[in-house]
Amino acid sequence: MSTQDSMSVVRQFIERAWIGKEVDAALDFYAPDFIYHNPAMKGMPPGLDGIRALLAGFHAAFPDADYRIDALVGEGEMVGVLYSWRGTNRGPLGPMPATLRTATAAGAIFCRVVDGRIVEQWDIDDRLGVMQQLGLLPAA
Repeated sequence: MSTQDSMSVVRQFIERAWIGKEVDAALDFYAPDFIYHNPAMKGMPPGLDGIRALLAGFHAAFPDADYRIDALVGEGEMVGVLYSWRGTNRGPLGPMPATLRTATAAGAIFCRVVDGRIVEQWDIDDRLGVMQQLGLLPAA
């Protein structure tokens, strides 16, 4: 599979699952036993159930989120995405109730794509900044 093909897989996933809010798009793009690396998500279920729960939780918490791809790069099996989003917290965020405040954030996702499926993913995001914007943590 070419680097361009791998980049296309990741772009299509983000366009459908994050921008288009299709939680079940994960079934079309992830390997069933993919590995998710994000220390902030230690309690997340493994595999497809975990990524679907992550998507559903984000979309419930920020139903009006405007999610954008700011850059997409690839080399071999690895694809990197810089993204940004803005949304209003209208639903619970984990155990915390909705704040009705707006937050903006940016982050990066790195995916390893094999045979047209995402088999491994790493995320880096600004959870602290989002919590501060929502009034759930004091500003620095």
